Amino acid sequence: MRILVLAALCWWHGAAYAAAAGRDLKLAGYAPDLVRWVPRAEHSDYAALAPPAARITELKQLGYGSVAVDETHQLYLGRDRRIEETVSVAQLYLTAKGIESDGNNGFWLDANHQRAEIEAAYVVQPDGAIADIDPSTLQLNNQNVYNIFTDTVYVTVPFAQLRPGSIAVLRYKIVSDRNKLPMPWARTLFPANFYPLERFRAEVRWDVAVPQPAWQTDYPKLDCRQGKQELVCATTAAAAPLPVDNQMPSAFDLLPVLVLAEPTSWAAVAASMDKLAEPALSRDGSIADLALRLRGDARDVKDIVSRLSGFVAREIRYVGLERGKGNVIPRPTAATLQRRFGDCKDKTMLFVDLARNAGLDAYPVLASTGRMSLAKLLLPSGVYFNHMLACVKSVQAGEICVDLTDPDTGGGRLPYALQGAVALAVGRDAKAPHNLASETFTWVAQTTADNRLHPDGSVQESLARTYDTHWAAEVRRALAVKSQEERERWLQDDYRSVMGDKVKPAFSAQGLDTPDAGITLASTAEYRNVFDPALLKIYRDYEPWLNSLAKDVRSRNQYYPYSFKGLNYRSEIRYRLPAGKSVGNVGPKADYLSQWGSLHRYYRQDGDSVTAYTDLQMPRAEVPVAKFAEFNRFLDLAGQETRISFSLRARSPAAN
Repeated sequence: MRILVLAALCWWHGAAYAAAAGRDLKLAGYAPDLVRWVPRAEHSDYAALAPPAARITELKQLGYGSVAVDETHQLYLGRDRRIEETVSVAQLYLTAKGIESDGNNGFWLDANHQRAEIEAAYVVQPDGAIADIDPSTLQLNNQNVYNIFTDTVYVTVPFAQLRPGSIAVLRYKIVSDRNKLPMPWARTLFPANFYPLERFRAEVRWDVAVPQPAWQTDYPKLDCRQGKQELVCATTAAAAPLPVDNQMPSAFDLLPVLVLAEPTSWAAVAASMDKLAEPALSRDGSIADLALRLRGDARDVKDIVSRLSGFVAREIRYVGLERGKGNVIPRPTAATLQRRFGDCKDKTMLFVDLARNAGLDAYPVLASTGRMSLAKLLLPSGVYFNHMLACVKSVQAGEICVDLTDPDTGGGRLPYALQGAVALAVGRDAKAPHNLASETFTWVAQTTADNRLHPDGSVQESLARTYDTHWAAEVRRALAVKSQEERERWLQDDYRSVMGDKVKPAFSAQGLDTPDAGITLASTAEYRNVFDPALLKIYRDYEPWLNSLAKDVRSRNQYYPYSFKGLNYRSEIRYRLPAGKSVGNVGPKADYLSQWGSLHRYYRQDGDSVTAYTDLQMPRAEVPVAKFAEFNRFLDLAGQETRISFSLRARSPAAN
């Protein structure tokens, strides 16, 4: 299936405007001239579009269902700061499955500032027959969900009469007005993608009165020639699809790119956003009074950040009204407080306002939810960032950053998905982007079990699983909004996925309403007929929760490095022996060290009980492809050491 790359925008969208003669497409809820059907381009011959016969045979042998045989972008930067971009795409269909997956094509645009014209949309057959699309079948879909409302729409073009061998052609033009962009203009194009692309070409021209745009590419197969008022880039060879992997990095960190942008600097980008954000701060005493009430008697910086961020994250709900200027410019903090809702930049600026009034050095930060690689930021631009968060600097605690759209991760921590993300400080004389800090261990948990062995061969299990920080946030997100019945069902399913369905435990959960603390899931269960009391000389068990973890965090990649987030797991599994029995020998102590972490297992005896202790620590790591086998072997070893054993013997009369 063809994958189109588009950032999920919290606060930034492109802009444009255009009007032209032609037939309006009546699209409910949008301006009548948003998308116009203006068939003005001539049809191309099949022979001019199709690859040579030998190449088509090769593409079929490679197993492709469809292939983009041509993608051309023609941009013109006018003196009135309008940009016209004409895009032509030709898709060859090789199989019925390819038609099923890719029989529709289309494009994104911003309904507030952009207008589009479809100049051609047709199917050409190997015998030369041509069928234009029926414009009444065009569809317009927005990205709006429950609490995010944007001007971004996708125009879908369904092609008719497709069969293996058909080529579908789509040509459209989008006109943009840079005067309506609050931030400097930029455009990213992808000369290779997750689908096969035979030819890619970009032609950029600009008016004599327009400054030459900056450009950069990291694709070695893209040949670019620059003239006085034009830039022409074309691929020198067909681009095979980039492989898709199980735990792959973001597409933005992988895809080769051609970036076009207004010449600027990172300092200017940061200053531009600061100029837009600073007026949102309040000038009256309402925010200051609230800040002092929230701070209370706290003196520790981390405690103050936790109190203020907890209020904004949990008391001001997330609603993204991203239309018009609201896609970039934060609203006044007093309005956000009064409404009790806001998007990422609204909530960030409210926190910054509160924090500054509470005596902290707070500032907003641009961030990306889909980028970790600084090397992929080829030119200074705000186009890379789709999110805003806040940071506080202090001598006492260093830099603390918080995401105010996350109500579940407490303790002044960034959610794990943003750790290591590219970021740019706003209003701090920023000279370049940086990576946000990352914690050594994302997944932190402890298991405590008390297993009472009864003379009838049954085992009474009392289990407590405590999840900390980010793991607690994930469990909290899963359970907090559920009813008691739904919560019970979730807990049963979670337990059953690891322990099987032999029993139905009774559950309780603590910490769901306290994001600054961990979550403990406690359960009790009775397992019958676990052992034969008459033959009980050696008791064997295993630690299923560790075994499950070891399997879950294995690398399943084939092509890309595995970004392992870090695991810190401890357990105490206690066994209370039946009356008349005492512990003989216990299983061996284990101490394993590798570059990926350490595993320690040991036992302690205490009267009529024995406890197995396990400590597994695997710090955050970027695991290269060549090390996958070694990394997974260590996890296999950890899984094997989930085995627990000890011998029993009759208690001596003296012990009684």
